Amino acid sequence: MTRIINRVGDAVLGKVLGREEAGACVPEHGQKCSCVASNGYCSGGSYFRYYRQGYYNCNGACVTSTSRPICYTKKVGAC
Repeated sequence: MTRIINRVGDAVLGKVLGREEAGACVPEHGQKCSCVASNGYCSGGSYFRYYRQGYYNCNGACVTSTSRPICYTKKVGAC
């Protein structure tokens, strides 16, 4: 009897919650965020830093990687 009640309870809960998954990330994992400082390069005695399109990781931090598109390049100092 307990097994039937649990099964019915799970079905009702599934109808109420829909297809949401437990532990979903907020904001959504992979969603775009601001441009983030990435690697850079030295040219003519000046150091230029790449800023790349950021995305939210599952912890809610705005991160990037070298595979992301470059938003802009900024001169940030000498080298």
